[in-house]
Amino acid sequence: MVKPVLYGHRGAAFEAPENTIPSFKTAKEIGVYGVEMDLHTTKDNELIVMHDETLDRTTEGKGFIHDYTLEQIRKLDAGIKFGQKWRGTKVPTLKEVFDSIGTDIHYYLEIKQSYKIYPKIEEKILDLIDRYKLKNKVQIISFDFDSLERIRQLDKTIDLGVLFVSRVSWMIDISKKINANWVQPSFNLIYKEDVDLAHNNGFKVAAWTVDSELEIKRAASIGVDSITSNNPRFAKAVLASL
Repeated sequence: MVKPVLYGHRGAAFEAPENTIPSFKTAKEIGVYGVEMDLHTTKDNELIVMHDETLDRTTEGKGFIHDYTLEQIRKLDAGIKFGQKWRGTKVPTLKEVFDSIGTDIHYYLEIKQSYKIYPKIEEKILDLIDRYKLKNKVQIISFDFDSLERIRQLDKTIDLGVLFVSRVSWMIDISKKINANWVQPSFNLIYKEDVDLAHNNGFKVAAWTVDSELEIKRAASIGVDSITSNNPRFAKAVLASL
């Protein structure tokens, strides 16, 4: 049995509004190894942290992120839909996350859409990582393989993780083509033979999203290297009991 390292999914999404500073701070206070977050760019090309490509679900805004400037998005409330306690919580920029959460924690940075939707998003992310000297504490992940390939063209050594919803065997060749370091399959599609196959091909395995006690224990038993959980407080306690 290998104890995987623990990342908070969108911070501590069960306890605070996802992808916000309070959520990331909560995860850090819990003592996670790292936090996972999702990146888009605004109409004026600013990097912001939000999962969906639209504003509707987590704010009172409507429409696509790329149709709004950062100033317009800053006026939205990203906490009220989670509960009155969180009224006034704002959508953060990636810079604000780095400033608030610091450099003594690891990050999964998920690119939600590549340069085809968000021009030069890859360059912007790498520039900010370099500015904060976080290269050794960051893994850039995406379902968009073109975006990961672009990152690898720009930086030969930064950690990359390929996100997918399929068995690992289907993704080995693609992950090698990208020159990724990690495979990140949906947890319900991982078995021990998948983990072994990935390891034998030089990849580490990160599983998402792992929330129940049964899932956490199974992840450890099959040798997963990292888990991402919506409930990192609970996940940490389960891992500590192993």
